[in-house]
Amino acid sequence: MVSVRQLLAQKLFGIHSLPSQTQAEIQRVYTGLGAEFGQPLTYDNITFAIKREPVAHRIVFAVAHDIFDNWFNVEPLEEGVDKEKFNEAVQKVLLLLNAKDVFT
Repeated sequence: MVSVRQLLAQKLFGIHSLPSQTQAEIQRVYTGLGAEFGQPLTYDNITFAIKREPVAHRIVFAVAHDIFDNWFNVEPLEEGVDKEKFNEAVQKVLLLLNAKDVFT
């Protein structure tokens, strides 16, 4: 028999649960925009979120453009390594990988 409490919860909040189970299901309507909760993310979902959310857009696109438009130097973590030679080697690899065009 269904209790008044369960009926009220179902009516007010759209929550459906069974006393024998530990999981509650909340009714929701898929809008077609972005990913649903718990669903795997696709590239389309990520692109939608990045374009829609200004903070995400700034973190992903503005920072990448700032770094690669102004360029940068790389320093080794170890002591005793020639900084100029290390940076030159890294810059050659970045140019071969076409890093600026890939990341911006």
